[in-house]
Amino acid sequence: MTNDELRNLIASVLEDMKNKALDMGIQGVAVASVLNKGEEYDWIGEMKVVETPYNFKEGWNLVAIAWSKCGEVIATEADSGDPNHKPILGECGFVGGAYDEYDGYKLAFAFSGALSEEDLEVAKFGIEKMKALLA
Repeated sequence: MTNDELRNLIASVLEDMKNKALDMGIQGVAVASVLNKGEEYDWIGEMKVVETPYNFKEGWNLVAIAWSKCGEVIATEADSGDPNHKPILGECGFVGGAYDEYDGYKLAFAFSGALSEEDLEVAKFGIEKMKALLA
């Protein structure tokens, strides 16, 4: 699959994640990165704001947190927030990033803006949507 085709699929899934979050009554930022089949280093990443990119009341930059979750997922090849993983500089250690591999693709999706469990639910929803489109 070309990188442009893959980027279009990611954008479609992010729209689905946005709708899922809105259906759940939450807002924040959805991010997705995919390592194309046959690639080793060049991840393709996109993001979608769901109502707001920040929470000034509580002091959260949701864009930064979502990408931190995604970065942790890429580095560890596991869901973010594992208490046994000692975060490295740039990682926040928050739950809400999901990892999977499917048919030669590596998938890293995250959401930030709600409770950790809700963030992870949206991220895993995105992974499943992406796998369905890749099938």
